[in-house]
Amino acid sequence: MYQMIRQQLRALRFTVALGMLLLATSAGRAQSGAESSVGYIDSAIPRSQFRLRYDTSYGNNRPDRAEFFWPGPSGPPFGESNVDFQDVSTYLEWAASPRFSVFVELPVRFVNPDVNPNAGGLSDLNAGFKWAMVAEEHRYFTLQLKAFAPTGNGGEGLGTNHATLEPGLLFNQRLTDRILLEGELRDWIPLGGSNFAGNVLRYGLGISYDIRPAPVWRVSPVVEFVGWTTLSGMTTNGLPDIPISAVGDTIFNVKGGVRVNCGEHSDFYVGYGRALTGDVWYKDTVRLEYRFSF
Repeated sequence: MYQMIRQQLRALRFTVALGMLLLATSAGRAQSGAESSVGYIDSAIPRSQFRLRYDTSYGNNRPDRAEFFWPGPSGPPFGESNVDFQDVSTYLEWAASPRFSVFVELPVRFVNPDVNPNAGGLSDLNAGFKWAMVAEEHRYFTLQLKAFAPTGNGGEGLGTNHATLEPGLLFNQRLTDRILLEGELRDWIPLGGSNFAGNVLRYGLGISYDIRPAPVWRVSPVVEFVGWTTLSGMTTNGLPDIPISAVGDTIFNVKGGVRVNCGEHSDFYVGYGRALTGDVWYKDTVRLEYRFSF
């Protein structure tokens, strides 16, 4: 326990120190009219914003895989072959400059397993920064670093019971006046945990089209392809509760949605995702989101 706390504090100190260094060395200004339409891929654009997000997801058949969703041995007492869950998260990001921002996200989770009791409460908080290494009129290339704190109760399935670092690279490229391409590559690295915990590589690509590119009311359908590959760790083989390797498990989803800008500062997103592989974090998911930029 104390070792986990020390690892968490070291990770947070590293995040703050690196963020301050990048802030001191960053220069130049980004375009003021930059847009991001994706709903599941992280945006590459640093900006001051508040976001409220709701997810409802169904059919997680390996919730302890790599301790990405909940812990292995220290998680809920009984093996699970199906978990439905809902997440409600609030996110606050502050841009200190057009190239650099810091953020914090506070999630609340509700789990509905088939075997273990239902539970609800605070999940694992995360915080970090974005630094746009390239910030041009039609192009962003951004370094992001997230640090996750084990604030959720892993024994009830609300968190992972370990700290985590997640470095990532994000990009945003406007191809035409109406078509926008966005993508990400992230590595989820657990600090501590059991032998179930493992690295999970996440990657995604999204393309959106402005069918109404008006300055105030802008309507943008978006299609995203998001994948995860487990590089290490363990999972249980559903029921009965038999540990097996999770190395090489690959999950691939397609997600479709629409983002609507309704004014200079506000926009809404609604989207649906479906797993295309036998390995899943969820078979189906629905996301609703509101953002306010300031």
